[in-house]
Amino acid sequence: MIVAATSDIHSPRYIRLFIDSVRSSPPPDMLLLAGDLVLRGAAGAFQLVHENVRKYWGGLPVVATFGNEEFETTRKKLRRDYPDVIWLEDEMVEVKGIPIFGTPGVLDEPTLWQKNHVANVEQIYARRLRLIRETLSSAKSRTVLLTHYAVGSFTTDVAVRLLQLTSVRLFEQIRDYNVVVIHGHSHFAPNWKHSEAQIDICNVALPLHKKIVLLNL
Repeated sequence: MIVAATSDIHSPRYIRLFIDSVRSSPPPDMLLLAGDLVLRGAAGAFQLVHENVRKYWGGLPVVATFGNEEFETTRKKLRRDYPDVIWLEDEMVEVKGIPIFGTPGVLDEPTLWQKNHVANVEQIYARRLRLIRETLSSAKSRTVLLTHYAVGSFTTDVAVRLLQLTSVRLFEQIRDYNVVVIHGHSHFAPNWKHSEAQIDICNVALPLHKKIVLLNL
């Protein structure tokens, strides 16, 4: 199955890259969106993403999670205005036989903004880490973990504060599971893919690839 995956469109900032990629690629079987789809909470900017997917790729399943630029009010508007998109926030769904757990993800070190503006952010990440681990440990087949934040240190920018991009703790807890991690958030990375044992980790950030990534799942 050919799955298209991307993140960090930050519409309208990188919308031209997104549209050009959709127009030049044959329709995949599914589209996965790993958060930061709009710029600074501008829910209306997702219209450009949505209309071009439907124009060029038709009615394929679209599964999305949220990033740090989708604020709480933004998430409510996106769910309301685009009900044909499967929005996942710490939820599991099966699409075309593929189990997908969608989550904004976990940071080992919350950003300063999060510490100042998100109540109990450390506890939120701790609960989410536990939920991801428990969900994946009980999965009966290979599962997609669709997360905005990265997992592990292999597919992130090494020049910035690593633990504000990813969760190394989460990687250590799921590294032996049969899982494909699809993430974004890090716009730069020396390697976009890492594989070991049964786990594959893919950074699909649009600014990194300059196009949508096609994966054979």
